[in-house]
Amino acid sequence: MKIIKAKTENAEEIAKLRKDTFKNINAKDYTKEHIISFNKENTLKKTLERTKNRDMFCLLDENNKILGVIDLKNNKIGGFFIHHKHIKKGYGRKLLNFIENYARKKGIRKVILYSTKYGYPFYLKNNYKLIKKGFWVVNNLRVRNYLMEKKFN
Repeated sequence: MKIIKAKTENAEEIAKLRKDTFKNINAKDYTKEHIISFNKENTLKKTLERTKNRDMFCLLDENNKILGVIDLKNNKIGGFFIHHKHIKKGYGRKLLNFIENYARKKGIRKVILYSTKYGYPFYLKNNYKLIKKGFWVVNNLRVRNYLMEKKFN
């Protein structure tokens, strides 16, 4: 296992991983319209933009296949996905610890993130505090989210 900075050549695999994970893990909490909307936000073009405007990292297996992805923009963690066949194997914790350490090295004292319903218990277990429950509006659809934060010493 290794973690690398995402490159533009990883964008297609990242976009597919995000769509597949959402469809297989998060879809039970969302409508068909939400899934269609999410897929529109995870095109190759939009993923390429993300690799350029934030610090994005990929967790690779021994064959250089992407198992997970996470990003940091300022103090906001986002784009955190683990391949749906590799959930609950410790890879999420590994990536989350990596991005937290990366943020600390950049002098960031507090990170925030917006969690899905599925991810919410995971973040609580990793010492994130709920700030407020709210909604995203994506393509005119309301999506439940949880604003969470973690402060560093």
